[in-house]
Amino acid sequence: MSTDSHTIGKYKLVNCIATGQSTQIWEVLDTETTRRAAMKLLLPEQMSDPEKVGALKSEFKVASSFDHPNILKYEELLTNKKNAYFTMELFNAPNLKTQLYNDIRSVHIRLKRLVELVCMALEHIHERGWVHRDIKPDNILMNKSSEVRVIDFSLACRTAGAISKMLHRKQLTVKGTRTYMAPEQILGKPLTAQTDIYNFGVTLFELLTGETPFKGSTPKDLLLRHIGEPAPAASEFNPNITPQMDQILQRMLAKKPEQRHKKIAEFMAEFRNVPMFKEEVTEKVELTEKEIAEQELKTVLGERLDSRTDHMRTKYGSNVPSPVKKKKKPTINPAAGQPAAAGGQGGRPPAPGMGGSPPMPPNVYPGQMPMQPCPGMPMPQGPMPWVAQAQPGGMPGGPWMQAPGMPAPSFSPQPFPQQPFPAQPFAPPASPLAPPVTAPVQPARPAPLPPPTAVPVPPAAEKPVEPKPAPPRPKPAPPKARPAPAVKPGEGFNIEDLAGFDELPPVS
Repeated sequence: MSTDSHTIGKYKLVNCIATGQSTQIWEVLDTETTRRAAMKLLLPEQMSDPEKVGALKSEFKVASSFDHPNILKYEELLTNKKNAYFTMELFNAPNLKTQLYNDIRSVHIRLKRLVELVCMALEHIHERGWVHRDIKPDNILMNKSSEVRVIDFSLACRTAGAISKMLHRKQLTVKGTRTYMAPEQILGKPLTAQTDIYNFGVTLFELLTGETPFKGSTPKDLLLRHIGEPAPAASEFNPNITPQMDQILQRMLAKKPEQRHKKIAEFMAEFRNVPMFKEEVTEKVELTEKEIAEQELKTVLGERLDSRTDHMRTKYGSNVPSPVKKKKKPTINPAAGQPAAAGGQGGRPPAPGMGGSPPMPPNVYPGQMPMQPCPGMPMPQGPMPWVAQAQPGGMPGGPWMQAPGMPAPSFSPQPFPQQPFPAQPFAPPASPLAPPVTAPVQPARPAPLPPPTAVPVPPAAEKPVEPKPAPPRPKPAPPKARPAPAVKPGEGFNIEDLAGFDELPPVS
């Protein structure tokens, strides 16, 4: 491998897709055909290990024997003293583990087709006499067009037949991913198609719920749960999963291989007739920025007029109409029985000079309320019998009204003497419309009652009785501190133990 030019043979390394313990996956460019492909390259430090080189050759031999549209195609193998690699079909799609983390809803929408395509690939693998032994979300690719590829055959092995089961010895090295391993895989027993069904059952459980059925605090604890703990119901993690789907998963995750589906085709026949979700999962509609703005204008900001709504209407060209100020309904003045004027209070007309103000009633001065009839008082008809005229000696500041038969009030031009206020309350000047005010008539005081007739008292009773002085009131003794009751061992605390205490002792 030339580190300067980043080329291996005719392939130019473009992008590193993934890195493992002993290999790397690269996107490469064929310099002869300008075709892009994927390359699995053994790390330089692993070239001295014959087992690593042999595992790379074995994986290519197994994978290249498959010919299925849902299995990644393997193309070319090259091993020499410097490099060991093989090329594959470049399938630009993330694995299911990444998609579960980013958008599990999208996985649920396409899950029905995904399961069918993976099962078709597994069926092809089993018909060729192989077991994948590492089915998990990381080894399944799916693009936006719902095209699927099963990858990574580094742990694939031959299916154990009847004779091989009898002569089989326990494997010393267990291979697989702990989270998805079947019980017989952990115990080193012969592997069959039911092993892939268990692996795929754990994968399907995770695709439906986002969680794996078994978790452990240590790797050993996790493996023991696979062997002896029954799998939980998927509906406990996702309530939208149907009971029928729970039963299928329970059968796939059975501890004994003979209790699972015999073939992947048997699982598919049962899966197709069962709904996965109680409510169908639909695509979440993503609103554009303009639609979000229009929705906000309609619901939150459409009823008020401010700079923010004007800016949003101008920016997004929203068709939401501007809010129209509602006219206030006229209120009824209970005293006059008429609607109150706009802007006034209690039916009072606006001040003169304001636009739209009603004409002033006759014989009413500015700032003066119109005269209202009093109960029991007859109102004269026609023009008023008095006129408003100013008196020559009147008080400056406004006219005085004079009624026929009443003398005109006269005032002295001299200033008021500086005298203290009289003891009597100040009486306002009489209004020309009100009757003259007369001093209230004080009611006659009733004659005092005669004193009661003295009753003769015997001489012995005439002696005055001297009241005895009250004995001095003793000072209350200070309350004695109530001793805290002793709590016997084994007795609980009682709230009555704090009775009589106003303050608790400070905490040291």
